[in-house]
Amino acid sequence: MTNKLFALAREYWTAEESRDINAILSFFSDDAQWTGPDGVTLIGHAQIRTFYENSARLYPGLTVQIGRTYGDENEGAIEWIAKLTATDGGVVDLSGVNIMKRSGDKFTHLTAYFDQSAF
Repeated sequence: MTNKLFALAREYWTAEESRDINAILSFFSDDAQWTGPDGVTLIGHAQIRTFYENSARLYPGLTVQIGRTYGDENEGAIEWIAKLTATDGGVVDLSGVNIMKRSGDKFTHLTAYFDQSAF
């Protein structure tokens, strides 16, 4: 059986690769909490939107591969490896771990850990 959290995460990253902000936000509950590696916490669609809009503007190209996963159907850690392509064609290789918690088909919490010095 496929882990529901893993399946939801894969669908989310497919949406993120599309850079379609509304599709990305559809994976978050209305009051979701998104926390970045610098400790900044964004709550709700309006605040979370700012992160994804900025990312898509600076890096219109994105591919994500999923690595190891830990946890259960509702909460866990998922390793990822990404390639972000900037507007000038430059590529940033990035890897990290997301701690994700879901309720139904929405994330209620997402904490992203990655090395910001890659940017």
